[in-house]
Amino acid sequence: MRRRRMTASTRPGWRRALAPARLAPYALPVLAPLVQPAAAQERTRQVTLNEAIELFGRNSLELRIARAEAMSASGATRQSKAYSNPGFTVVHEDLGSGAEDNRETTVGVEQRLEWPGRTSARARAATHRIEAAQAAFVSDSARLLFEVRRAYAAAWAAEARERALERATRIIARVADAAESRFAAGDISGYEVRRLRLERVRSDQELAEAGLQSSSGRRALAALVLPESEVRELGPAQPLAGEPPDIPLGPALEALPARPDLLAAERGVEAARAELSVASAGWVPDPTISLGYKEQADRFSGAVLGLSIPVPLFDRNGGATDAARGRHAAASAALGLRRREARNDLLAAHERHVSTRAGLAAGAGLLDDADALLEAAETAYTEGEIGLVELLDAARAFRDAGTTAVALQADAWIAYYDMLRAMGRASEEIR
Repeated sequence: MRRRRMTASTRPGWRRALAPARLAPYALPVLAPLVQPAAAQERTRQVTLNEAIELFGRNSLELRIARAEAMSASGATRQSKAYSNPGFTVVHEDLGSGAEDNRETTVGVEQRLEWPGRTSARARAATHRIEAAQAAFVSDSARLLFEVRRAYAAAWAAEARERALERATRIIARVADAAESRFAAGDISGYEVRRLRLERVRSDQELAEAGLQSSSGRRALAALVLPESEVRELGPAQPLAGEPPDIPLGPALEALPARPDLLAAERGVEAARAELSVASAGWVPDPTISLGYKEQADRFSGAVLGLSIPVPLFDRNGGATDAARGRHAAASAALGLRRREARNDLLAAHERHVSTRAGLAAGAGLLDDADALLEAAETAYTEGEIGLVELLDAARAFRDAGTTAVALQADAWIAYYDMLRAMGRASEEIR
């Protein structure tokens, strides 16, 4: 497997090297810990979380789709409350025969009128539908923003895990090389060298898998943030550090009614109620008034006034009224269900938030302790106090501690971002 180029760490505890003069000819090579991302990351563009969010707001195809759908719904709703256009008519009748001149010309305009109550109900329904479409867009924005934050955290966690595995793998590889030399000299048993060989293969496999996960995480972030760019991988430029802010359950529940998806559902109920009012009055026919001017061949002329009213003999709009009543009942039930789901969603998100923050606090200093253990093991090995197997155990402990610390950090921040989504607050960062 191809070895990766390493650079010296800036952490003081990681700069300590084993003294080869005291261990010749079985000394381990000097260990150069890792501080930069793996080699694959050097070929990627890096951004901060705020930069990723800004790029997402400008370039996201999913956000563009959500914005277009909201615009389409608003336009269709505005169109539904438009008044019918007037009609202009010209009628010419030439009924003469032979020398007799008998012709008429009528010029007029006609307009269908809607009863005022129905007009106001239709306007209310349109207004509520527009507000529902806008709230749905805000809800989609909050969900998509959470996806960006989660992708950023996942990409950072994958890279950080790869770095921890890379250092442990380098140590294990050098321990295995030293074991081969000592086995050839008859200094250690075949059991020990075979165990070290197995651990080396296993560590190399884990490192290779971690590299694939890092590339996958960067590609997922790039797909969200720069879907149409030539940049295939986008890596995090800043680590997820510290502990995320605590969000108490009480204020979170108080903010729940302001969730945009709940607001959209509420506006949907109001729109359905207004549409039911329109349908209930649908059996009352709309009159059509016409006004015109007629001129005859004998020079007689004058105004023409007409009134047309459909007779609701066969169609009394009963089916449309039942359909509107069903839509209103469905919207009301959906609102109740959505409120319950939103509350359960918030409670589950809060439980994860509390649990991951507690786990992060419990694991504070885990990586530093593992680093100190590894340094102590390296020192003890150089002084001949422990063997290769014990040093291997210390490297494995460092590897496990590093991956655990990374997971705790990423899980805590992802849970915090999910808490913001469940409260409906994250959408304020996308406009």
